[in-house]
Amino acid sequence: MKLFLAFITMLLLAGCSSAQSAQNEPVTMADIQALIGTPKAQTIESCKVLPVGKKACGGPESYVVYSRESITDERALMDTIHRYNEKAKEDAKTGYSTCQHIPEPQPQLKGGVCWIP
Repeated sequence: MKLFLAFITMLLLAGCSSAQSAQNEPVTMADIQALIGTPKAQTIESCKVLPVGKKACGGPESYVVYSRESITDERALMDTIHRYNEKAKEDAKTGYSTCQHIPEPQPQLKGGVCWIP
């Protein structure tokens, strides 16, 4: 019985460890785009814009658009973007940028798909 409990405990700890290591893996724009998918919407109010990345002299590198109607896990998207932005903030400390201000774009809806100009 003790051996069985030790085995179950080991499995649970291994599961926690692999979930934690997934949190430490670097996030890419491809990961973010995969979560967003095609941002389909019926109304412009469903289209949301989020800043991604960090320039060395401040401000985001760019923006992404997603639809609250078509996203399957909005919390996972927010967490992934947060992780991406934290890594970009660290990278920006040793990098350089154009320091050009990129204003937040207004989302648009064309053909049932959210996009930003």
